[in-house]
Amino acid sequence: MITVTLPKFFQPFYCNDLIRLGKNNDGGYLVNKQDILSTDVLLSLGIGEDWSFEKEFTDHAECSLNSYDESLIIDKLPDGDNLRTQYLTFFNNSKKIHTAKNVGVGVNEVPFEGIIKSSKTFLKCDIEGGEYKILDDLIVNSKNFTGMVLEFHDINKQENFTKLVNFMCKIPLKLIHIHINNYFYYKTNTGSVPDILELTFTASSNTTLEKNIILPNKLDMPNNPESEEFKILFTN
Repeated sequence: MITVTLPKFFQPFYCNDLIRLGKNNDGGYLVNKQDILSTDVLLSLGIGEDWSFEKEFTDHAECSLNSYDESLIIDKLPDGDNLRTQYLTFFNNSKKIHTAKNVGVGVNEVPFEGIIKSSKTFLKCDIEGGEYKILDDLIVNSKNFTGMVLEFHDINKQENFTKLVNFMCKIPLKLIHIHINNYFYYKTNTGSVPDILELTFTASSNTTLEKNIILPNKLDMPNNPESEEFKILFTN
């Protein structure tokens, strides 16, 4: 196991009700079960061809799903999965999103807040670096979220790291889990440096401050099963 020390700023609150949703290894995330049961709409940004998290979440919550992905291929949806699909494109610094229900359908353009359909929305975001363009929007609309799972890419770039820290300072939801994606990291003379963080936030109150949180969590799995998992420590 690879040991990495992160700033104490990233130490999560303890949550006694974490469960894992999604397939084994890459594609699964730990979330607060209370958030799932409080959710009316799962807003999923970035899916590709892996619907495992969305399928298990909606099975638990019996909620609706609004999904957006610029690369999503409709005919690859699993048979029997009644998932409403739309398309998303981020461009420049715009807050506008292009949406279309199916291939060949006319495209509409809406502001980010236009895709939030409920005050009880759970957000899952894995958009390969596009997350930095919507962080301000997430803060502005944070009162509508029961919880969030976000992947932050290229955190070794100072600009991205600064945006991440600023976001964590301003978002009113609590960080309850952190996991390092072991597909992408750098080896240096002083050790290994992660490049992608998976962060889970909650709006629920079932959290406590504890000094000795063990990471990885017993429910965590390495994204790459053929590579070592990361053990996370925090500075004092």
